[in-house]
This record gives sequence, structure tokens and C-alpha cells, in this order.
Amino acid sequence: MSYKDTTEVKLIQSAQKGDGEAFDLLVRKHASYIYNLSFHLCGGNRADTDDLAQMTFIRAYRAIARFEGRSELKTWLHRICVNLWKNMVRGQKRKKYFQHQSIHASSSGDDNQVAIELEDKRISPLEAAEKGQTSKIIHQAINQLPPDEREVLVLRDIQGYTYEEIAQLCKIPLGTAKSRLSRARRLLRTALEPILRR
Repeated sequence: MSYKDTTEVKLIQSAQKGDGEAFDLLVRKHASYIYNLSFHLCGGNRADTDDLAQMTFIRAYRAIARFEGRSELKTWLHRICVNLWKNMVRGQKRKKYFQHQSIHASSSGDDNQVAIELEDKRISPLEAAEKGQTSKIIHQAINQLPPDEREVLVLRDIQGYTYEEIAQLCKIPLGTAKSRLSRARRLLRTALEPILRR
């Protein structure tokens, strides 16, 4: 193992020897991260989020013996989760997403990028209705992004990763990460232009 978390290394080694309790501890440690990643990739659909997170850990359990520690376990789990999600997309197994979490888009700054922000505040019924319609349109627009572009958009604009971290997680060059994000924002901005003009 090449990273510094000696407690996690010991748990991984025990899990690789068939220790179910050690694997359960690893799941508990990374469950929140994988669930949040799944939630955003699945557009806030709770059922699909649960399925994707569960499939990620099932796949990890089956493959833990082959984990060599070249990256951190969190990065390895991230790749499993994203690859499973991409398979869902390719297989057209998606349902309608984005029913539970309200998000909004705002045009900002010098490059007019679209920033996605989660909302958690009390609003009036009228405001809720207006934002609900806006959220639905935004959700649909994000859902239409190509998988690679959507992945980097979620990582950067929702989860707040740096470009360098995104490149490492996605196993792509830094320039590719930046160009995918730029393309994702451009596509999203085009789709959302009617809203942003209001």
C-alpha cells in the first residue's frame, strides 16, 4: 500500500483475507462519500442513488482481493461507482432523475460559467413553485450532458474538487479535465439560456 492511512491499510489487508467485519468498517468509512457521489450522478433520485451506492460496494467486495493500493481506496471506489453509472447510462437503464434536490443555476463572473449550488432554505409556496419548475429544467439539462462531461461537472461545480483532483480521479490529463468542464458548462449554459435571461 502506498498511502499513509495505516489503519485503513490494515483493514484492507484484513478484508483481502476474507474478514467481513474489516470490509464493513471500510464501507462505513466511505459510505457517505460514495452515497453523495451516487446522488449527484443519479440526479438526486433516491432509489437509483441507493442502487448505485450498493452496487459499488458489492463490486468492491468482489474485487478487494485485487486491490493493489496504487491509489487510495476512496479513489478506487470512486472509479468503480462512476464506471457502474456509465454502464447504467450506456445501457439506457436510467429512469427520470432529479426529483428531490432543488438546485439552481447562476451566471457568474468573467467567464459567465454556470455554477450549480444546492439550496436548503425556507421559501414561500409561490417561490417554491417557481423554483420547482426551474429546477426541473436544470435537472433535465444536466441529465442530457454526455457522461464524461457530466462527471467533471458534478466533481467541480457540485462537489468542489480542484482540476488536479478531477484529473486524478478521472485518470485523465489536466487539460482534458479543463476542456470537458468547459464543454459541460457551455452545453449547460446553452440549454439554460431562457432561464438565465429572466
